[in-house]
Amino acid sequence: MKQAKAACAGANIAVIGGGYSGMAAAVRVVELGANVTVFEAAPVLGGRARRIEYQGHTLDNGQHILSGAYRELLRLFNVVDVPSRAYERVPLALAMPPHFSLRAPLLPAPLHMAMALLTAKGLSWSDRILAVRFMAKMKKAAFQCAGNLTVARLLQDHHQSATLTKFLWQPLSISALNTPLATASAQVFLNVLRDALAGEREASDLLLPKVDLTALFPEPAARWLAARGCNTHTGSRVTNLQTNEREASFMVKDRLWSFDAAIVAVGPHQRGDVIPYLDAPPGSTALQYEPIVTIYLCFTTDIELPMPMFGQAEGCVQWFFDRRALSLHRTEKTMIVAGVISASGAHDKMSHEELAAVAVAELRNHLPDLPDPDWHKVVTEKFATFACTPDTVRLPTHTHLPNLFLAGDDIQNPERAYPATLEGAVRNGVSAAEQAVASISKRHRSPLRLA
Repeated sequence: MKQAKAACAGANIAVIGGGYSGMAAAVRVVELGANVTVFEAAPVLGGRARRIEYQGHTLDNGQHILSGAYRELLRLFNVVDVPSRAYERVPLALAMPPHFSLRAPLLPAPLHMAMALLTAKGLSWSDRILAVRFMAKMKKAAFQCAGNLTVARLLQDHHQSATLTKFLWQPLSISALNTPLATASAQVFLNVLRDALAGEREASDLLLPKVDLTALFPEPAARWLAARGCNTHTGSRVTNLQTNEREASFMVKDRLWSFDAAIVAVGPHQRGDVIPYLDAPPGSTALQYEPIVTIYLCFTTDIELPMPMFGQAEGCVQWFFDRRALSLHRTEKTMIVAGVISASGAHDKMSHEELAAVAVAELRNHLPDLPDPDWHKVVTEKFATFACTPDTVRLPTHTHLPNLFLAGDDIQNPERAYPATLEGAVRNGVSAAEQAVASISKRHRSPLRLA
């Protein structure tokens, strides 16, 4: 990599898209010795994981939790100096009061997960043994299965009970893949289980953001880039992208920009606007998408949720988050709760008013004395993720166009297939940066001049 770094000294690479994947790509480009400029069409960095403002409060366009298995994202946190106070690391805990709870003790792996399953509340002894056996069998099989299997079929083949599926495997699968079990890829699900539950004990931890998602990584990354002489332009939509053997060029407003290479890191539903002439792989079909709905409810109350995050086995809302408990800047009398509904379902036909009313009613099942909310805000991200099915064909990082590379959570992962998570996004951004640098290094065996 040192040779590539020397060959790329003075090279200029553009990153189009300032979400997690784009900012990861930009940081990696600079790590490898080249210069980078980031262009983001929106006024705020973060893409589909960004800050929004409402009623004087800072919210997010979707609620995210991170995993201790997100090794590349955590590495980038260290690179750009994200402070540890920006998120709370807690041992794995899944709670669906009053029916189910599971907590991983502070024991060495794999004992921590075996004990978590064996001591889980709400499962029969036969359920616990079935879950332990399932994990043992998957580990023996190196977490590999037939590529055409769905999660539902995988669980059926291994005799996982309806209770286990309802309380454990379905919440984990929906949270990671954002795709219904009947159509979700079993292999991608196993990849997540392998990294999060069958790795080191710390890999199973939950990382709960205590700042908004823009402040968590994209803004620290932009500051890190600025300190190294690299610019990040928000409110800058790229048009008329062209490439040839020497450079990639495009327009931003009335200015022409030219670079040695460009990395396009926008959402898959936006990519056609930037590169309308990009060829899809032979035999592939257009990506299908799954939504995520986040329902914010603001209360003036001293009441607190029983825990910062808990789920529901019944009802419309799958998870509730106490934003006040997770905030670095607590306002004692104001509690904002985020209710999350992942993947498609009957709720797709409900209005925002209906969704808010349902969320309040279901929250009162846990907190009967809860007052009426001061306000609500429903954020529906229709293109939140791609549908992670067994037959999904993902684009490669390197395109057939010269000097043009792709990043984003839907692009092929370099090591293992990951779903549309923040970790998948940053891994693909890093991979795109490395391929762009390697391509420039191959073309130029000596330091490049500044463009």
